[in-house]
Order: sequence, then structure tokens, then C-alpha cells
Amino acid sequence: MSASELLDAPAAEAEPERHRGLWHHRDFRRLWAGQTVALLGSRVTELALPVTAIVLLDAGPAQLGLLNSAQYLPVLCVTLLAGVLADRVRRRPLLITANLGRAAILTAVPLLAWLGGLGIGALCAVAFATGVLTALFDVAYQAYLPSLVRKEQLVEGNSKLQGSRSVAETAGQGLGGTLIQLLTAPFAILLDCFGYLFATAMLLRIRTPEARPARPAGGRSSVRADVVAGLRMTLRSRLLRVIMLHASLYNLLWDVVLVVFPLYGLRELGLGPAGLGLVIAAGSVGAFGGALSAGTLGVRLGTGRAMVVGMAVASAATLLLPLAPGSGSTLGYALLGTGYVLNGFGIAVFNIHSVTLRQATVPTELIGRVSATFRFVTWAVIPLGGLLGGLLAAAVGPRAALAVTAAGLTAGALAFLCSRTATRS
Repeated sequence: MSASELLDAPAAEAEPERHRGLWHHRDFRRLWAGQTVALLGSRVTELALPVTAIVLLDAGPAQLGLLNSAQYLPVLCVTLLAGVLADRVRRRPLLITANLGRAAILTAVPLLAWLGGLGIGALCAVAFATGVLTALFDVAYQAYLPSLVRKEQLVEGNSKLQGSRSVAETAGQGLGGTLIQLLTAPFAILLDCFGYLFATAMLLRIRTPEARPARPAGGRSSVRADVVAGLRMTLRSRLLRVIMLHASLYNLLWDVVLVVFPLYGLRELGLGPAGLGLVIAAGSVGAFGGALSAGTLGVRLGTGRAMVVGMAVASAATLLLPLAPGSGSTLGYALLGTGYVLNGFGIAVFNIHSVTLRQATVPTELIGRVSATFRFVTWAVIPLGGLLGGLLAAAVGPRAALAVTAAGLTAGALAFLCSRTATRS
């Protein structure tokens, strides 16, 4: 079946499919196709923005750090507000608005480069503005899926969407490098604009009706009250609280790995940039495998057990990283590659079932705010992980820092594995 046939199969082919997969669901295929293309484009931009700053603007470390902060800050600034908005209005129009907004904002980079007016301030403004819309999109996206597919299809839907993300992580960087070489970095960003426009076209073709959120009986509450309601729902649920705690611990310590590993690989193991990139890309390959396996694991183990096993595998896999010998040996590559593959596999399984549990257990009118609370809390610790990684590496060296971090990740995962709250869900 061709790509166009896959997207436009007749309605009779997608009849009420109690025992058929989501590839037979026309509207899910449209959502999936649009998001896959948009993710590929966004990975190109992730590489193209700093390359533009370095090559065209001769940016130094401080300016690159400022650019990185501009991309990250919106998560902390607007995520909770995005959750309120996602629970007050229909989510599909929010997704469409976010995609169109990002496409329009990103065109400023090649336009300013062509006019000779591009500066680091403009790049930071573009990064911040697109980050705001991405924070809105990500919250609304998780809240939208339950209105498109049935509850028993959520694991399959999240698995397919996670698979797209994994492929984009692997292919997007390579595609980005090629496009930057051929077109220059600012004009390679245009691909991302077209990706968002394609995703918008797919969203516009979705025909499954989305109910308007019900108005509260006592009238519309304040934004502050809505934010508090999302926080209260998350913190009062023992299940949600436990998942959020362990996701935050993982993010904190994994960011230590992200900071320390390049230093470890380049200086202590002598991998070289290409070898380092190859090892890190192995994590996306593992994540794709995890996305393919998450549904089967959920059926065999149950959603809660599959989630905690995924976290255990992802965390324990990091114990292999500090064991690698130097000089770029075959054994070193094998240990590092295996560690990253297993980590990617496990965290994909965890993420799929964690999101599915929230979507299946949280009332529809609160999904946006609960998703926003999760994202806010679990991402807020990431800058602390980067600082901790730098301090650890300076104090004990990269290899020892990785060993300490891997031990912390594994201890946290074992506690999660023994949690009755999570395993019985």
C-alpha cells in the first residue's frame, strides 16, 4: 500500500475495529504521519541553531549557553499555564496553532541571514518563542490522544508515537548534518518549517470529533486555581506521585551522564567525535526497539510492572558505561553501545507506560494540567543535574563520576521496582 493509500484508506476499511490495530485508524495515521515529519524537522533545527551561531556569528561558549537556556526556559515559564489552557479549550486547535506559529517564527532565521541582520539576540528570541509553542504543543499533545483512540489503544498509540520519536532522534541528526552542508544552517531550518506545515495539514484532516471541555458548575475558575487543581490531583494520587518522583530522580542523574559522557568518551576513551556520536545514536536504536516491545510487555506484565521494569533496565544499563576500556577498543565500543541500547530500550518502555497510566487514570478535564505538572517537575531538576555533573567530574574524574551516577540510578530503580504502588497499577 502506498503512503497516500495508507493515509486515505476508505472509511469502510476503518470500521469499528475492536480487534484491529491503529494502522487501521485513519485519524491516528494522520496524527502519526504529521508528528513523524515534524519531529524529523525539529531535530534538524536542534543542530542547525547552534551551528548557525558558531559558523555565522562566531559565538563563544557563553553565547551558546545563552542560546541553550533560551530553548529550555519556556518549559519552566509556561508549562503549567499551557496545562490550564489545554484543559479549557479543545486540544486539536492548540496543536494546529502551535505548529503554524513555530513554522512562522523559524522562517525568521533564513530571512534575517539573507538580509544580513541575524545576530545572537535574534537567534535566542527565535529559540525562546519556538520553545514556548513547543511547551504548549507537548502538553496538549499528550492530552489529545485519549480523545482520538480508545483507552485500550493508548499503549499502542503511545508506542507508535514513541517509535517515531526514536527514528527522528537517529535519522534527524544525520539528515541535519547533510542539509547544513548542502544548504547552510539557516536555510536547513526551512525543512522544519515545512515539517510543521505538513503536520498541520494532517491535523486539519482528522475527522474524529473532539468534545468541548465542560464548563465548571460554579463558573470558570482563575488560572491560579486551575494550576493548583492540577498540582493537587498529581500530589494526592500516590501512583502519580511515585511515578513523578522516580522520573525526576532519573532526569536529574541522567543529565549528569549527558554532561560527563562526552568528556569521558573523548578524553579518557579516545573515541573521537564520530565514535562518540555513534555510541549516543545507539540509544535511539534501543528506544525504537522499546517502542516496538512496549505493548507486548504491557500485556504480559501489566502496565505498572512493564513501567518499572523499563526503568530498571534503563538505569542498570548505565553501569556498563564506566567499565569501558580506553583507546577506542572493540570491547569498549561493545560495552558503551550495549549500555546505550539497553538504556534507550528501557526508558522508552517506561515513558510509554507512564504516559498511558496518566491518560487512562486522570479525568479528561484534568489531563492537560496533570501532564503539565509532570513535565514541569521532572524537567525542573535537569539544570541541577548539569551542575552536579560538572562538579562530580571536576572532583573525582569523569569515569568515577559516571560510576557514582550509575549506582545512584540503579539504586533508585530498585526502589521503584519494589514499589507496590507502581507494580500493582
